[in-house]
Amino acid sequence: MSVRKYELNKVQLLAVESLRALRKFMSGKEVLKLLEDGGLKITAVDLSRYVTGTVLPRPSRALEILKLLADSNVLGEVLERALVVDERGVVNVARIAYDINILRLAAARAYVEFSQLSIDKVLTAAVNGIPLAVAVANVLGIELCVARQEADASASSYVEVKYFAPDPPRYAHLYLPSFMLREGDRVLIVDDLLQSGRTLRALSEIAAVKGAKVAAVFSLIAVGDKWEYSIPNTASKVVVGKRIQH
Repeated sequence: MSVRKYELNKVQLLAVESLRALRKFMSGKEVLKLLEDGGLKITAVDLSRYVTGTVLPRPSRALEILKLLADSNVLGEVLERALVVDERGVVNVARIAYDINILRLAAARAYVEFSQLSIDKVLTAAVNGIPLAVAVANVLGIELCVARQEADASASSYVEVKYFAPDPPRYAHLYLPSFMLREGDRVLIVDDLLQSGRTLRALSEIAAVKGAKVAAVFSLIAVGDKWEYSIPNTASKVVVGKRIQH
């Protein structure tokens, strides 16, 4: 199978998986209206065939579906429906970070947004960001780098970054095995939640220590705008599924 054929098949499957995931949050009529509002006329019969996998949309139609879902920020709409925020403004991260259908929609969004940016590595921090980062790295066909709060003795050397965490007040650390990043790598930072910007800043520092370049940032949720001050100057694209203002 040629690379071209593989990519076409990937687009078809991504479109089907996205529609199938979307049907977990929306009725068939809502999905059809969403597509129609975006300029795509699909019959209820065809939608049913796509969702069940009986028929795959042709590659050009599949790409249209993926781009429409990205342009209309369907991921944000789904997150709006699934999100739980308590009276203190605390986001129930687990409710979204481990939802397989949200992850499928997020992966499809990442494919549309980042597949043309020549990204080499996905970089995230343990633990809640890992499922999203795995889904994104898989759909982009690139390597995954996970920074952890404890050093694993199995690696011979690490990049270590220290940052202040206020609740409770302490210095926290992130460790990334040195072999995971190389000088010149173009990195996509992926996280489930952006709020204070501390994790984003720490991951950016890890990349800088290794001589890698943060090319883009992707997150499911962003709370407030404080985190925006931590976006590296090298990032040409920042994509957030759902923004929550205090």
